[in-house]
Amino acid sequence: PFLYQFSALATQSDGNKTNTYPRTIIVLQEAFKTEMTAYKRYIAFTSKALSERYPNIAYLFYSLSYSEKIHAENYSHVLAALGLEAIGNQITIEVSDTKINLQKASQSELTKIQTTYPAFIKELETEACEEAIIRCVYSWKSHQQHEKKVQEIEKYSGFCFGSVSTKIEGLNLDFHVCKVCGSTIDKVPDTPCVICNRSKSNYQKIERPA
Repeated sequence: PFLYQFSALATQSDGNKTNTYPRTIIVLQEAFKTEMTAYKRYIAFTSKALSERYPNIAYLFYSLSYSEKIHAENYSHVLAALGLEAIGNQITIEVSDTKINLQKASQSELTKIQTTYPAFIKELETEACEEAIIRCVYSWKSHQQHEKKVQEIEKYSGFCFGSVSTKIEGLNLDFHVCKVCGSTIDKVPDTPCVICNRSKSNYQKIERPA
């Protein structure tokens, strides 16, 4: 795991921190907005899936929303250490039926994995604010955990949604999310987190949405 004396940031003056990490701050604010948008979108998708009687798909969306919120909170904490407040954005969440919402979710996740986070990390490396880089890598790897499932959903949800949803609804899902990095797994953890290497006790069992 990455190691960093985070307190070093907190001991600098606000002005110095802003001057030292101007590009980092821009990335952190953008990452915060990205993850908060995803969090709100997944919450809305959860409600729609429940209303359409897809409880397991709703559970998947809800678990991902929990992970996204952890990512956003991590960026907020780094910004606070730099003497700044995370700035949210007013967004309008477009909610369609669950089939379309799955397609939107899959494309969004793939974009983060392939484009958004590699660009964020590359930009952060120019100023070498280690804690910011660590949190971004946590988010990126967390999204990578879902890549296989996302690809499956993207491949089949268009023409064969009925069979896909039936298969998903027949599963006995049990999601757990690491409160440190947002790592999301579908079984009770028996080892330290594979992303941040923190104790398995940091995993939070996600209860099903009502």
